[in-house]
Amino acid sequence: MDATQMSNEPTLQPPTALSDRELVTRAMSGEKDALSTLLQRYRPVVMRHLQRYPVDDADRKDLMQEAMLQVVRKLHTFRGDAQFSTWLYRVTANAALMKMRSERRRRSTSLEDSNPEENGTPLAVAGGEWAERADKRMESYQLNVRLERALAELPIGYREVVIEHYIEGKPLQGVADNLGTTESAVRSRLHRARASLRRMLADLGAPIREDGEGRDEIVAA
Repeated sequence: MDATQMSNEPTLQPPTALSDRELVTRAMSGEKDALSTLLQRYRPVVMRHLQRYPVDDADRKDLMQEAMLQVVRKLHTFRGDAQFSTWLYRVTANAALMKMRSERRRRSTSLEDSNPEENGTPLAVAGGEWAERADKRMESYQLNVRLERALAELPIGYREVVIEHYIEGKPLQGVADNLGTTESAVRSRLHRARASLRRMLADLGAPIREDGEGRDEIVAA
């Protein structure tokens, strides 16, 4: 084979150099290296997502594994009409909310065990610190549920910029580069998305507020 023939042959890129969509396509076709690269690329992103939820470290590790497992199981449902990161956010949010719902039910059914009696007299006053923690968890759970529903109702173009900028922490230009648009377009979408979220979540007080530098942030937990 001469040099000309060799130069005309396509160069195979390593999985780490491929875009998300290319990795998803290859993973769907059964390439294990592509799937492994995709999971490794997004493990830090999933962990940042999970930091928003009021679960302990052990549960958060379990949720990480569950989210990764759900990616493997449900990857075939990714249609490509949105960014992979947006789809992954929904998978992660669903896993976290299911865990919180299960924990809420478990705590509710074990209330008597958490406040035992001796000779008919409670060993601890009902409520108090335990009840306060439970109330805070309930409030956080309800807020997260409402926020997830509100995000799901946003047009896909708005939802993508909200997730990438506020939840994943990407800078505006980074979001613009990823979505193939301009920074000014991203700013415009974010402005409209915030206005929509404020309307949908107005009864909750201030789930969207300014941070210490005058920028909006989404408060979920």
